[in-house]
Amino acid sequence: MAKHYPKSRSKTTSHRKKTRELQQITERELQQDLLDLVARAEQSKTLTAMVTLVMVGLRVLGLKLIRLTLERRDEDLHRHREGPPCCPRCGQKLRRPKRKWTTRVTLLGKLRYRRRSWLCARCHKTHQPLDATLDLVVMHHGHSLEFVRELTLLCTLHSFEQGCTLFERCFGFEVSTHLAHRMVMGIGGKLHKREMTRAKELWERREKHPEEFEPTPAALRKRERADRLYVMLDNSKVRIQEGKRGRGAPKRTKQKGVFERFNLHNAGPVLVKENKQKKASKGEGDWRDVRALLIYREADVASCSKGRRKILHRRVLTHVGTQDQWCQLLHLAFHDEGVYLAREVVVVADGGAGIWDTIDELLPSTRTRKVTQILDWCHAVSYLWKVAKKWKRGNRKKDVQARAKWVDSLVVYLANGKVANVIQRLKRLQRGKSGALCDEIRRCLEYLEEHRGRMHYPQYRKAGMTIGSGAIESVHKWVIQARCKQAGMAWSEQGVNAMLRLRCVWASGRWDEIFALPQGDDGKKFSDSVIELAA
Repeated sequence: MAKHYPKSRSKTTSHRKKTRELQQITERELQQDLLDLVARAEQSKTLTAMVTLVMVGLRVLGLKLIRLTLERRDEDLHRHREGPPCCPRCGQKLRRPKRKWTTRVTLLGKLRYRRRSWLCARCHKTHQPLDATLDLVVMHHGHSLEFVRELTLLCTLHSFEQGCTLFERCFGFEVSTHLAHRMVMGIGGKLHKREMTRAKELWERREKHPEEFEPTPAALRKRERADRLYVMLDNSKVRIQEGKRGRGAPKRTKQKGVFERFNLHNAGPVLVKENKQKKASKGEGDWRDVRALLIYREADVASCSKGRRKILHRRVLTHVGTQDQWCQLLHLAFHDEGVYLAREVVVVADGGAGIWDTIDELLPSTRTRKVTQILDWCHAVSYLWKVAKKWKRGNRKKDVQARAKWVDSLVVYLANGKVANVIQRLKRLQRGKSGALCDEIRRCLEYLEEHRGRMHYPQYRKAGMTIGSGAIESVHKWVIQARCKQAGMAWSEQGVNAMLRLRCVWASGRWDEIFALPQGDDGKKFSDSVIELAA
């Protein structure tokens, strides 16, 4: 005969004891806890001990107070209800409710409370009337708005581990990196999807009704227009790793890494050694272009110190994807920032592939809008330095001075708008030359000839225009590279676009706007959705 051993009740007993303690919260107990906190604060000897004690005590009291308030509100909603509610999806009357526990994370900590949950027999979905009154958003996974906003900001500015550590230091309780990653990438992905959908719709309107984006002079007189507006574009790099990543991903063996590093799949070890081919760096084909855009008005540039200026209001946009998607996003940004309506638009960029063709397509000069294209001054000078380093090699003081003297003479020509003189000097230097120097001079000549019409620097300086793209170069550093190019980081295309969208919102000074009033399907409240998300 089998023996029946008694079940362990330690876990069940502790759970019941915890539940009984949570159920016995009353106003009298809250008052007594507050008096105890005051007494303990009076016994503290140092200011630091007093502040720490009060912060922890008020956090605990706040959670108890909110829990008591929510449960009383749930009782009032149930008491004043005439009959069972109907399912928002199918209209079927919901079954008798059951009081269930739920957890929401707030800035005070993890809030655990009970509320009535109704079940639909047809849809098999639940509905909570109390949650419908709390403005809980599905995109925020049902957590408190202020908690989501601060955690997302910290994990957008720093890595997920550092963001969670800073959050714990600031607010006094721990948050897992898994929750932070799910929250941040979910919100960033929804924002990216929403922006791409809006950009596509606006692009289709442009093809069908182009007159909407090029108003007549009579219509422009009635609208607010910027006097001078700057548009800067440039490209950067970020590492993209395709395929499945993380848990369950195929392991990268040592042999596979060696084959990729030495290009053994294409040539083999013997041919690589004989032809002296350059070894490919590990993951060389994983780097993708990140297109960046910066828009600001000349009136928004202020002097912050001697010789330094600061852009007060700007629009930053970055994207990893196809050229068609980038054109649609550019069109959206130009429309939102009033670029099409500006009296004068100054476009500053380098000689990157496709940049000027895109500007010619989207932003041509018209009778009511003057568009000035400027080649970045530093990029033009850098091509002259490349030629000088091939011509006068060596690190001796004599060679360095000779290179600097030769480049300075050509820079003076560029500054005075005499591009023809620079081209003439380069052609004279090219005569009788061969090898790497001749190839470098040829590339420099092609660059200057292609952008000759964008190098009227004396006219630009006289008009007070900016001739350098340092602002967009700094965007690469503190918006893209500071977060997405840390040591060992590799992103998926969807993940990097989600993170870049949040970084651009923060850099544009519109962080609170995206959390103020969520719109669309992703901003549904729990009263409009029958989906119960686990905390």
